[in-house]
Amino acid sequence: MIAGQMEKYSQFIRVIMERIDAHFVDQKDYIHCKEGCSKCCENGEYPCSELEFEFLKLGFMTLPLETRKIITDKIEQLKKEKAQYKGKKFIYTCPFLINHRCSVYRYRMIICRTFGLSYYDMDEKTNKYTVKIPFCSKMGLNYSEVYDPKINDFSKELYEKTGYEKPPVVYNLGVEFLMNKFGKEIMGLDFGELKTLLEWL
Repeated sequence: MIAGQMEKYSQFIRVIMERIDAHFVDQKDYIHCKEGCSKCCENGEYPCSELEFEFLKLGFMTLPLETRKIITDKIEQLKKEKAQYKGKKFIYTCPFLINHRCSVYRYRMIICRTFGLSYYDMDEKTNKYTVKIPFCSKMGLNYSEVYDPKINDFSKELYEKTGYEKPPVVYNLGVEFLMNKFGKEIMGLDFGELKTLLEWL
C-alpha cells in the first residue's frame, strides 16, 4: 500500500540525496544552479510516480492556506490550458513554483532532485541507454563550457580548453533506474504508476 511506505520512501530520499549531492559537488565547475534560477521548473512535464505524489501532497498540506490557494488556482488554470492544447506534449511551469522558488522543496520529486546533472536514461524507442544533458546547457548554464550542440554531447576539445581538473561525468541517475533498480529491487518500494505531474493533480 502506497500510504504505508512513507517512512521507507523518506529513507530512500536520504540515501539517494547523499549520492546526488556528492555528484553536484564533484561537478561543481560545470554547475551554474543558483538561487532564483528556476528554468528547470518552467519547462517540463515532470514525470511523477504515485508514491512521489503522495509525498508531495504531504508537503502541500504543510503550506499556509494562502499559498495552497495560489497553487490550486495555478493548477486549475493549467488544466484549462491543457484541455485547449492541440499538440502532443503539454510543457508548462510547475504550479508549485512561486516567485522562482519551489514551495515544496523538501518534498520535491526525483526528477527535480537530479536535474542539472548529466545522466543515462533509457530510450523507449531503441531500448538502449542514451546520454541526457540538461537543457539549460543550451542557455549558457550547466555544462555549457563543454557542451557541443553540433554533436549534442560533451566535447573533449572544449573540456581541454576549460583547464578544469575533473572532466564532465554522466551518471546513472535516470528516474526509472533510481525507482526500479534502487528503490524497488534494493529497498522494496512500490512507486505505483508513473504519470506527468499534471495528470495526478
